[in-house]
Amino acid sequence: MAPASISPLGEVLHDLLTARTLRERNKELALALVAAVNRGEDDSLTRDWTAPAGPGRRALPAGLRLTVESLLADGDVVVLRATARAGQEAWSLVTEFRFDTAGRIASHHDMLVPEPMAT
Repeated sequence: MAPASISPLGEVLHDLLTARTLRERNKELALALVAAVNRGEDDSLTRDWTAPAGPGRRALPAGLRLTVESLLADGDVVVLRATARAGQEAWSLVTEFRFDTAGRIASHHDMLVPEPMAT
């Protein structure tokens, strides 16, 4: 039996489902990175911040915990907004990940801003 051709509507639905699946997978990968950080694992999400401080670099304290505030995905890009806490200190984190087709981080950019101390 010859395969049935897919209608234009079928192609559109297939593309939408494939894109949704990719976005969901990438969001799950970003959440898995957060979970790894919260378990204390050395991870690409915090490696730049936990290395020894040097010129223009700041090392974060041990015991860092991340709380996800929002997570947005579009294609192979995921933007994560979180609160990072260690002891009494807190930072706002915004990071953008681009994942390759195998689910590895292809690029990663972030911004970490100290939150003012509550009085």
